[in-house]
Amino acid sequence: MDSIGNPGDLLEKQQIKEVLLRVFQEYGTPKSYKKNEFIFLENDPANAVFYVDTGLVKISQSSQEGQGITLFLRYAGEIFGNAELLANLQRKRYAKCLVDCQMITLDGQIFLDLAKSNAEFAYSLAVIGAHRLLQTQNIVETLISRPVAWRLAWLIFQMGTRKDEQIHLQLQLSHEEISYVIGCSRQTVTETLNKWREKALIDYNHKKIIIYHPNRFFTDI
Repeated sequence: MDSIGNPGDLLEKQQIKEVLLRVFQEYGTPKSYKKNEFIFLENDPANAVFYVDTGLVKISQSSQEGQGITLFLRYAGEIFGNAELLANLQRKRYAKCLVDCQMITLDGQIFLDLAKSNAEFAYSLAVIGAHRLLQTQNIVETLISRPVAWRLAWLIFQMGTRKDEQIHLQLQLSHEEISYVIGCSRQTVTETLNKWREKALIDYNHKKIIIYHPNRFFTDI
């Protein structure tokens, strides 16, 4: 969801995005990926960092039951794959394109050299890391303490965009994938969305979701 914060916060976020894009455009290599194509797999060597130019990527981890658990989504303007590289570890998760994607790949050694020598780039990485840590803490709190309907609403708000006092989302995850993110069954996701549609809280058709009154949605559900 589009961030709603004070102008200073929004300005800093935009500046950080510009720093990242400038570095990746100058030192990286563009590459196209098809929908459902893997960018890297678990246990691969961490030898590159990726910038999402266009598209949507899910970062997932295999479970003992054989199903992938989606942990994060990376949108246009975001980077991923840097944590294992900085920690000198193999990939702990896999990255897969949910739609056709345009990436910019930055060689791992170049990334490390820039992180050590370019103060502006290093600061941008530190801010991103801090935001992601706080985001992870929020996710854990949500999964532990909130009911399923609240967790599903929270995810839709995270993925959606505010337009004309509504939240719009072109859903690019299956109900099963959503269930892995919020910790419930696929059937519960389907039943909850249908219930909201019957109550006229949302419009849901052809994977497009519109939340009519976002300011009071969490109260109405």
